[in-house]
Amino acid sequence: MLSIQILCVGKLKEQWWRDACAEYAKRLAAFCRFRIDEVDEARVPERASAAQIDEARKQLKTQQQRI
Repeated sequence: MLSIQILCVGKLKEQWWRDACAEYAKRLAAFCRFRIDEVDEARVPERASAAQIDEARKQLKTQQQRI
């Protein structure tokens, strides 16, 4: 069986978007294994210091391990 995984940066905020994704996943379930993984955004200021960049990299590494 075909397996589809979608990796999203950020989360769906509006309820109607979440409902639409759930409906789409339900329809695809007959044809494939469908999974959506959401990861948190790592926001870095435009003029970030070295410490801020390192912190963002650490966040990304922990999320990579989770996936």
